[in-house]
Amino acid sequence: MLELIADNLWSATQQISVHGLPVRTRMTVVRLPGGALWLHSPIAPAPALRAALDALGAVRWIVAPNRMHHLFAGAWQPHYPQAELWGAPGLAAKRPNLPQLRSLDQTLPAAWQPALAMQFFAGIPILHECVWLHQPSASLVVTDLLQYYPQDLSLSARLFNSLNGTRSRLAMPRALRFAIRDRAAASASAAQLAAWPVQRLVLAHDAVLTVHAGEQLQQALAFLLNDKA
Repeated sequence: MLELIADNLWSATQQISVHGLPVRTRMTVVRLPGGALWLHSPIAPAPALRAALDALGAVRWIVAPNRMHHLFAGAWQPHYPQAELWGAPGLAAKRPNLPQLRSLDQTLPAAWQPALAMQFFAGIPILHECVWLHQPSASLVVTDLLQYYPQDLSLSARLFNSLNGTRSRLAMPRALRFAIRDRAAASASAAQLAAWPVQRLVLAHDAVLTVHAGEQLQQALAFLLNDKA
């Protein structure tokens, strides 16, 4: 169930339903220096997946990176009670049943550095997404902010993604563009992402992009980056 992406970087996917549409979602796994595992946007903790992770190292951190991707976050803790649960700013108010949830706008564990860098993408309060750069592999790990869906989906999903602007191209979904409330803050965040030396895009929805990744990132954020020109 685990796919190797780069050294110390893996992912696993799961099919879910969003508003009746079949959607594939991706969990990203980072093995940090020292061997501990960092789980980003966790999917369901199936026994086979847990066994594969246990073969890699000890699950130490579980991260719900925005206010949407939290469904399975708490389900991992009974299996890994020593793991810390971290979530996007504002998620704790949405999930009061997770009292152990720590906010990603607090001081982050020193063990995450220098492998991981984080950028909070401001200006979209419905999302509050935290975007990550796995620095050893130059991989940008994104959840809902940017999406890319292939052609081989159901007819209803192809239609929806065509309307949303994310079918077979990297883009911020049109629905999220409409949710921007602070354009200047969003543009500043986009500029920070564009400045990173990205060579790979690891997207929760729905692909891993390795060809001209930096250029694709620039194009997807151009509508915000042009504000900074």
